[in-house]
Amino acid sequence: MRLNRLAGKVIRMKKFVSIAAFAILLSTCLSHAGANPIEQREGGYSSHKSLDLAINGVGVSFGNSARFTGLRFNLVDNRVEEINGINVTLWKPEENSFAVIRGISLGLYAPRANELSGISVGGFGVVAGSSLSGMAVGGLAAVSEGELGGIAIGGLATVAEGSASGIMAGGLASVTEGTMSGISIGGLASVTEGTMSGISLGGLAAVVEGSASGIMAGGLASVVEGDFSGILSSGLANVCEGSMSGISVAGLATVSTEDFSGLSVSGLTTFAEGDISGIALAGGSVMADGDISGITIGVIGTFLGHESSDEKEGTSFGFSYAGTRARNAEWITLHGIDVGVEEKLAGLGAAGISVRADEIAGIAVAGVIVKARGLAGFSAGAVNYFDDYQVGISIGLVNFTRELNGIQLGIINIAKNNPSPFRVLPLVNAHFE
Repeated sequence: MRLNRLAGKVIRMKKFVSIAAFAILLSTCLSHAGANPIEQREGGYSSHKSLDLAINGVGVSFGNSARFTGLRFNLVDNRVEEINGINVTLWKPEENSFAVIRGISLGLYAPRANELSGISVGGFGVVAGSSLSGMAVGGLAAVSEGELGGIAIGGLATVAEGSASGIMAGGLASVTEGTMSGISIGGLASVTEGTMSGISLGGLAAVVEGSASGIMAGGLASVVEGDFSGILSSGLANVCEGSMSGISVAGLATVSTEDFSGLSVSGLTTFAEGDISGIALAGGSVMADGDISGITIGVIGTFLGHESSDEKEGTSFGFSYAGTRARNAEWITLHGIDVGVEEKLAGLGAAGISVRADEIAGIAVAGVIVKARGLAGFSAGAVNYFDDYQVGISIGLVNFTRELNGIQLGIINIAKNNPSPFRVLPLVNAHFE
């Protein structure tokens, strides 16, 4: 099974996390689904009776005053228009979808208004319609149906249905449906459905459905569906569906569907469907569908599952081994078992068992075999085998090439372009043109 299947699984897990976050909100007493706000405003009757100790609407108000500045106490806010100052409401607001409250809003149940700015604290939650700004703390949730700016903390969840900037923290989830800039922290998940710049931390997963820059960390997975630049870390997998640049640290795998540049440290595999440039360290393998440049170090390799179809035998499933894989590799490429390059290996390539490439330009060292169509440089292995040519020096037990322009040192040295009887010689063989 290719590593991009792992990416698919992690992304599907992200969908589950998003749904779970919203299910948490629906399970609370903060459900504000109901009649259309405009219909509610036009129908029915709301009493605005209050006892006001005020001059020109400024002072102290007891009751459901529609507009007031100062200190206001009320049992249930209903069809409030504008409050500036300190607003204390004891129970769940009714139809309050057009209210604007600025200052300090305190509710034993939940402050609720179209616009909440300043400090808002609710025993169960804080709910805003078009915007929530300042500092909001909800025992269960802090929710903005529009924009959110400032600091918002929910015991279970913090949700912005529009864009958010500042700090968002939810005991279980922090969810932004628009763009996010700042810090988002979720006990289980931090989910941004737009782009993200800043810091996103999730106990299980940190997910951005657009591009992201900054720092992302998930206990199990960090997933970006666009491009990413910055620091990405997770206990299991880092997955980027675009290009990735910066630092990636993953307990299992780092996967990019395009290019990766920077530093990657993975317990098992670093894989890119494009190029890898920089430093890639993996306990298993480093693989790129494109080129690798920089310093690449792998240890034990990876077994990949694959399906094959045959007209007689039908579909079968098998495994193939992969150490370091790339179209081209340059600089330093090291692996504990195998280095396999489709085209050109340039620089230093070394492996515990085999180094293979179409062309080697530089130094190749392997415990068992170095094999290529051609060599220009230095090769050392138990067997050095070059189909077409060798320009340089090879040292091993057996050395073979069709066209030698250099020196072979070993027990058996075969140079097909030497005249007989010098084609096969012990210890040393040479040919210079």
